[in-house]
Amino acid sequence: MNSDKIIQGKKIYLRSITLQDCTEKYVNWLNDNEINEYLESRLSVQTKESVSQFVKNMIESIDNYMFVIVNIDTGKHIGNVKIGPIHYIYKHTFVGYLIGDKNFWGKGLATEAVYLVSKFCFDDLKLNKVNAGVIASNIGSIKVLNKLGFIKEGCIRNDVLLDDKYIDVYKYGIMKNELISPF
Repeated sequence: MNSDKIIQGKKIYLRSITLQDCTEKYVNWLNDNEINEYLESRLSVQTKESVSQFVKNMIESIDNYMFVIVNIDTGKHIGNVKIGPIHYIYKHTFVGYLIGDKNFWGKGLATEAVYLVSKFCFDDLKLNKVNAGVIASNIGSIKVLNKLGFIKEGCIRNDVLLDDKYIDVYKYGIMKNELISPF
C-alpha cells in the first residue's frame, strides 16, 4: 500500500519504505538483542532476504503502510513505523515502531513518529481508532503512548515469553479527538 508518501515532522520525517532501505544496518537492528527485545523479530535470526521479503509484502499490501523514520538533521534512516493491518469496515488499525539507531534513543523521536503516523491515520485514511500492543516491561513504549494520549484499554495476562518468563501485554487505543501533540 506504500506510495511515495512523505509526512513531515519537526525533528524527523516519515517516508514510504522501499526495498533499497533493506540494508545490512537495518538487518543488524533486528538482530540486536537490545533493539529487538520487544519485537516479534527477536524470535528468529533476520537476514537481508527475510527483511526484503517482509518489506516487499508491506509495499504490496492493501492494508498496511510502512514508513522509514528519517532524522532531518542527519538525513539518516533511524527507524521504522508501521500501521496495519487496516480494518476498512471498522476503521481501525495497529501501530508498531522502532528506533533502530541507538544514538537517537531517548530524544522523543518515537513519540514524534507515532504522533505523525496517527495523524495520518485520522486525517488521510479517515480511520476512527489506532491501537497498539505493548509488552508490560517496555517502559519506553508505554511512555510514548501515554504522552500522546493513548488509553490503556486492557491487559492480556502472561501473553508473551520473554527471558524465560511470561509477561503481560497491554492493549492501548486512541481516537482522533484524544491525540495529544508532542509539539
